[in-house]
Amino acid sequence: MTFEKNGENPGKGGRPPERTGTAVGPDAPGSSPVTGGRGRVMRLPGINCRFHEAGHCAVDETMNPGLNEDWRCDEEQRIVRAYDHFLEQAETFDLSSEQATALWERRLATIPPPGGLCADYTPPPRCPSCTGGGCGDAEDWLDCTHFREGVCVLLLPRCDGICERFQGA
Repeated sequence: MTFEKNGENPGKGGRPPERTGTAVGPDAPGSSPVTGGRGRVMRLPGINCRFHEAGHCAVDETMNPGLNEDWRCDEEQRIVRAYDHFLEQAETFDLSSEQATALWERRLATIPPPGGLCADYTPPPRCPSCTGGGCGDAEDWLDCTHFREGVCVLLLPRCDGICERFQGA
């Protein structure tokens, strides 16, 4: 219990105590009022979050798929645009499905392959479909390790660690 008389603190000689040691105040450089000047608060890594994708946060893409066009894979968009353009031409010239298929295969051989124009394209160490003998299926036409359902994971926002939207995997 502390007693003060006339604004003085008789138990401490009437003057405020001096700070000693290495502790700094909250206004010192590199300190924070939240931590009382003893360092900085760091978030735990979000690697066990269901939205964590290779160091990036996919929560917004998971909640609203396709909403942000900036996250779309440019390589997928390039191939899809070329195919859509080809389909319009095939309809205009009234090509049969056999003619269109043969023409598309020839045209596909002339354009850069999926991943050919992306600096961040990274193929998997080995094709996951090849283990079953079915390499080249429709599922692995764009086999980049950063490609997830039309989105380039590298374009998603960086994960800063466990946050209020964290959900355990």
